[in-house]
Amino acid sequence: MTINVCYVHFRGLSLLHLDASLFSLSKAIERHPVRTVHVLDNASGHWPMDVEAQVRTNLRTVPVSFQSWQQPDVRRTHSWTVNHLCRDRAHDADWIFFLRSDYIVAFDVLEQLASLALAVRVTGRKPFVSGWCWQMGIDEALSNIDAHVDIERYGWRTSTRGLDALQQHPYAHRFHQTQHDAGVWLTRREYLAAAGWMNEAMTAWGYQQSTFQRALGRVGVSCDVVPDYLFAHQHHYAERDFVRAQREYQQFGGGV
Repeated sequence: MTINVCYVHFRGLSLLHLDASLFSLSKAIERHPVRTVHVLDNASGHWPMDVEAQVRTNLRTVPVSFQSWQQPDVRRTHSWTVNHLCRDRAHDADWIFFLRSDYIVAFDVLEQLASLALAVRVTGRKPFVSGWCWQMGIDEALSNIDAHVDIERYGWRTSTRGLDALQQHPYAHRFHQTQHDAGVWLTRREYLAAAGWMNEAMTAWGYQQSTFQRALGRVGVSCDVVPDYLFAHQHHYAERDFVRAQREYQQFGGGV
């Protein structure tokens, strides 16, 4: 399986978030090589040269395509990012692994997702695959967790899988519903196209991804999950406009 990675760094995240995420991705690539990593710096507020330096320092063994967009635009959120990276940048890709810089992935994430995707295809189904999320940033009520703990205390970088050590984090919400709403995933580009790509009219935090996964289901794509923690969401603060998100949900018939 030849995989292209589509990776985004965005506003609200620090360079420490970026470094941790990229380090974990580099360990995953050591176990399952990829063809290219397409990186988008979407108005993160950091100097593009600083972001690119971290990208290239961590991802020394793989071709990297780097782009920085530093004009803040409230319309260019998750849906636009996925479309720009997966549709416009990775236009020659077969398999796409999507990842954001607020996630740390298990070092065996590519191996596990590729194995599940191929197993699903053998049954004649079209795979969109993810895993469980060790949610360190928000609680079950989707509120920001105030308590911040330095995750480096867990020694995750030198552990067997990374995620095994991060599961010592005491404030995590164990999120298993990624068959409906996944932040990290692997699928074929043709399936994204068949679903009509993501709806860029949806810009509020809340229902963009789950709406798209429902669209994938309508074109025969099977959203399956490895029953194991394959990524951890890093602690950071984010604005969440639930009123606008609910309005978009009603308008576009989205979500779970």
